[in-house]
Amino acid sequence: MNQLRIVVMEDGPLQEQDHDATLRHLGLIDARTGLPHRDLLLDRLGQAVASVSRGGAAFALMCIGLSVLPGPPGPSRAEPEALRDEFAHQLLAMSRHTDSFALSGPDEFLALIPGNPSVGGLMAMGQKIAAGFAGRLQVHIGVALCPRHAADAGVLLQQACAALEQARAAQVITALYEPRGLGTAVRGEAAPEPEDAACTPGFVPVIDLQEGGLLRLQIVAAGAAGAHSDFAPTSIGSPPRQDRSQQVRQLLGTLDRALQAASDWRRQGLKLRLSLPLPGRLLDEPTLAPALLALLDRHRWPAPDLTVEARSAAIMQRGAEVIEALSSAGVPLSIDDEGDGMALHLAMAAPASVAELKFDSTSLGLLRSEAQRIAVVRALVALARGWQARVVATGVDDLLTRAWLAELGCDAAQGPACGRELPADQVPAWCAGRSGPAQAPASAAGSRLASGQSGATSAAEGSRPR
Repeated sequence: MNQLRIVVMEDGPLQEQDHDATLRHLGLIDARTGLPHRDLLLDRLGQAVASVSRGGAAFALMCIGLSVLPGPPGPSRAEPEALRDEFAHQLLAMSRHTDSFALSGPDEFLALIPGNPSVGGLMAMGQKIAAGFAGRLQVHIGVALCPRHAADAGVLLQQACAALEQARAAQVITALYEPRGLGTAVRGEAAPEPEDAACTPGFVPVIDLQEGGLLRLQIVAAGAAGAHSDFAPTSIGSPPRQDRSQQVRQLLGTLDRALQAASDWRRQGLKLRLSLPLPGRLLDEPTLAPALLALLDRHRWPAPDLTVEARSAAIMQRGAEVIEALSSAGVPLSIDDEGDGMALHLAMAAPASVAELKFDSTSLGLLRSEAQRIAVVRALVALARGWQARVVATGVDDLLTRAWLAELGCDAAQGPACGRELPADQVPAWCAGRSGPAQAPASAAGSRLASGQSGATSAAEGSRPR
């Protein structure tokens, strides 16, 4: 926690007083735990949000909730207040000097974690926080990110508290804020569509940057491309058990209709590959892999022609059993980081076989220099080459950025510059109308991400997986 020093004027020269003693005198620090009260951290939160608006580093806000686990009574059993105090002291002991913690309520704490932390790092931090109290306290943590989720202090606090409730409902230690929570509509958002309507698939083109052709079509719930829909691989929390069967039916219904349409295209001579994002909330659903493989058998669809996509943070928290079962049947895996720090997630949670790494190209805009952006892309390409995997950039919204990424060795891309979401009946005409790859100027200079330099491919070139 940042160590403030308060300077006060007295009759004599300036004197420094110990900040903790001063804040206790002002009633801003809890005497038992030694942590600041909520108002002090909220002031710091406002300063952090203001810093982000001026181009400062992103940060995370964590809402931590405690509940005492039942146990046999006896002289060795600690009182709830004593456990809370011990927990507070552990927070102080494990914090960096830049982190800020505060007592928010009788059994709740707030934590401000600066320095653009990755989701994988936050998940590991949550595990570490809870580990010391296993069997005594149940710890749940909700996480909201600034500016990813909100750039307003009040809204960010509401989102962190909502994420805490999501973690409690899902019975997981840490949950990243999800706009629709756990199957319920959030204020200001429409309620989920009926299941039949939600099963209508849309198709988003993924373009091969090196050869210019269509690599595959990504299946999405119609109208949900680019949004945090129930089919986007963005969920870390798990829904209540009673919602699982409906969500599995909806996912399989969408895939069923997509395979039916794609099988019709193949009979017309149009052979396309597909990919399906798996919701993170279903990655530990034991019925999903067998049902999905049964669908492939029913449509006689080759397993290598359907890639499943999963978010790395969700794999880390939910496990890889489902995707390992699919992989063993020949279904390729694409790991999607969505700007959450792929390298850390892969180091902690990668399955044995990965065919593709996806990253959000818009997150490169957070880096201050062209050299940093080039270094990140080249590092991802080098990581993928080591695994004989492709690199796919998402969120590519102009042809200049698309060309810049191709020069740096990215294999494929999707986004507005690669094609809009298509309904099934428009796919054949769209494919027939593509006379060749969309052309950008020979140099990528002028794109949003490339500011005057063109990337060289020599360091990134090598055998490209197909």
